[in-house]
Amino acid sequence: MPDLKIPEDGLSQTALYTAWVRCEEAGRPQPLFTDPLAGFLVAELEDRPALAASVAQMRAISSGFPSYHVVRTRFFDDRIGHALEGGVRQVVVLGAGVDGRTTRLPCPPGTRWFELDLPDMTEFKTTLVARSGLTPTCERIGVAADLRTDWATPLRAAGFDPEQPSAWLAEGLLMHLTPEKGDVLLTALTALSAPGSHLFLDHLQASMLGEQGAQLRDGLDKHGVIFRAARDDIEDWLGAAGWRASVYAGVDPVIGHGRSVAPVPASWLAAATRVASTPGHPGRQSRGNRPAPRAQS
Repeated sequence: MPDLKIPEDGLSQTALYTAWVRCEEAGRPQPLFTDPLAGFLVAELEDRPALAASVAQMRAISSGFPSYHVVRTRFFDDRIGHALEGGVRQVVVLGAGVDGRTTRLPCPPGTRWFELDLPDMTEFKTTLVARSGLTPTCERIGVAADLRTDWATPLRAAGFDPEQPSAWLAEGLLMHLTPEKGDVLLTALTALSAPGSHLFLDHLQASMLGEQGAQLRDGLDKHGVIFRAARDDIEDWLGAAGWRASVYAGVDPVIGHGRSVAPVPASWLAAATRVASTPGHPGRQSRGNRPAPRAQS
C-alpha cells in the first residue's frame, strides 16, 4: 500500500481542518452525520505532530466556526441526496479535498462521482480511501485539475457526460478564487450543465472582507489561506448565469438543525437548479421569473 503523503500547503490544511471538525461531530450525542473517512484521516494525523499542530492552530483561529462547517456539511448532504433521489447520476465536487461523501452517502446504482482537485491532493485522496478500507457507495473518479485553468477538458476525458443532469458542489472554494476566476468557473460549469442539473455552493458575505473578518483573515493568512472574494448578490449572480437559487445565511436557524453556527453572520449557502434560457440570452432569466429573495437572518 503506498505511503500517505499529506499535502502541506495552506488550502490543503483547510481540508484537513474540515475533516477534523467532521470527525468530532461523530462523538456528539445526536450527530448530524458521521464521516468514517474523516475519522481515519484524523488518526493518521496523530502520527504527524507538526501537521496536526498546524491544523489545531487553524482551528483555534476559526473559533466559533466549527459548527458552521458541520451545518454546511449536512446542508449539502441533504441536497445532494435529494438530487440523487430525483434521478441525477453524476456528481461533480470542485476542490474536493478529503471529502468523504463517496464512502458514507447512499448512492443509487450507476452513480458516478467526480472529485476534482490539484494533482497532489487527488493522489493523496485516492491513497487515503484505499488505505481506509472503506467501500465507496458509488463509482468514485478522481480528476487531477487546476480549477484556475482548463478543468473541463480533464473532467470530460474522465467520462463526464454534459448531456446528462449533474449535481455540482463547490464547498469552501469560491472565497479562495478571485471574483474573475469565480465568474469563469461558473460559466464553465454552466456550459456543462444539462437541464435538471443542480448547483450547491457556499460563499463569504461581503462584510468578511472588511473589518468584521479582519482577525480571521489575518490568522489564516499566516497559514497561506487567503480570502480573495466575497459577495452578497448570490441569487442575482447565479440567476444571470441561468440558475434559480435559494440562498440562506449561514446563521439561518432554518438550516441549523438547532445548532448555533457562528458568532457573527459570515457566509451564504445556496442550492440552485438549472433553468431554461430566455430568448436572446442563453442561460439568463428575466428578473420577473425569479423567486423573491429569501429573508436572511
